[in-house]
Amino acid sequence: GAGKHDRARDTSRQSLMLLSAAGIILTAVCMAFAEPIIRFAGAKDEILAPAVSYYRLIAAGFFFQSVTISITAALRGVGITKIPMVYNLTAAAINVGLNYILIYGKLGCPAMGIEGAALATTLSKIAAFLAAVCIMFFAKTPVSVRKGDSFKPDLPILRRILKIGITSGMEQVILQSGAVLSTKILAVIPTVDFAAYQIAANVEGIAWQPGGACCTAATTCMGQALGEGRIDKAKAMTKMIYLTALCISAAVVLLFLFCALPIAEIYTPDKAVALTSSRIMLYCAIAIPGVSTHQTIAGALRGAGDTRTPMLASLCSLWIFRVALSFLLVRILNLGVIAMRICVTLDQLVRASINLIRYCRGKWAVKPALSAEET
Repeated sequence: GAGKHDRARDTSRQSLMLLSAAGIILTAVCMAFAEPIIRFAGAKDEILAPAVSYYRLIAAGFFFQSVTISITAALRGVGITKIPMVYNLTAAAINVGLNYILIYGKLGCPAMGIEGAALATTLSKIAAFLAAVCIMFFAKTPVSVRKGDSFKPDLPILRRILKIGITSGMEQVILQSGAVLSTKILAVIPTVDFAAYQIAANVEGIAWQPGGACCTAATTCMGQALGEGRIDKAKAMTKMIYLTALCISAAVVLLFLFCALPIAEIYTPDKAVALTSSRIMLYCAIAIPGVSTHQTIAGALRGAGDTRTPMLASLCSLWIFRVALSFLLVRILNLGVIAMRICVTLDQLVRASINLIRYCRGKWAVKPALSAEET
């Protein structure tokens, strides 16, 4: 937003090196400790071997995924969103095609089952990685590498990246660890209920995608507007993006309310599973506006340099409601899968409220950290 393209390129290169190193470490650790990780997630002995095999193949792609995430974030940060969309959609298409070929053994390939699904995912990540690296090194964008650019560590830039990145990273650690514990809590419920919950969660994950898009838009527009020194523009664009997110969430709510059972039946022919899943999806519908709110507003706050509030919101809401309260209701009181879904809905609504209150107070607009250089 401030027009300092040299600084943007320097930052993107430093971020790329940082995430490359993190990706290598993450891949090595997850592959080495795959079995303890899967056991902790609640896998029983009869599924342990295929689950570990699947996870190791998935972990092999973490390095490629880390590099792609870094490049994608740099491009989106300067307003280039179409290029990442193209290579990510292409990778998704490759994933679907390879799943069909490798799982079922088509086109002369052996049927690999669950390992084929994992291999397809990893190969699609490699495809996205190759496309992103080509953009980074050969395309002409404000963040692409140019001849003579240095890859030596730049401590001031790395400190600024880590100042924001560590907090955002901690938020992801909170979210992912909470998700793992939630799965572990659910491991005691009947198989039919667990399958129904997973279907509802999968459908809800699709509904999260518009909110994720609005989150990216809010982060980019907020950062660019503040770089221009236009707080009024930052507020106006955030308002527009948030209203768009709410309109989309309203459509999704209606879809969940009136089409829950037909959607669930797409995933399973089992009538009992589909019916239970459709009931769970009604509670998902209540949470959708909250999801859109906390995603979009958290994106705006991150664009303003406030990464602490989304992290604290996630910490409070997820661990109090999705983990602690669900453990009480599901494990101790045996209230079942609907109680778990109510806890998840409360998590989303509380998280949205915390982020929205913080944004409406407007302290991000006068925060000293928002110097032109750091923006």
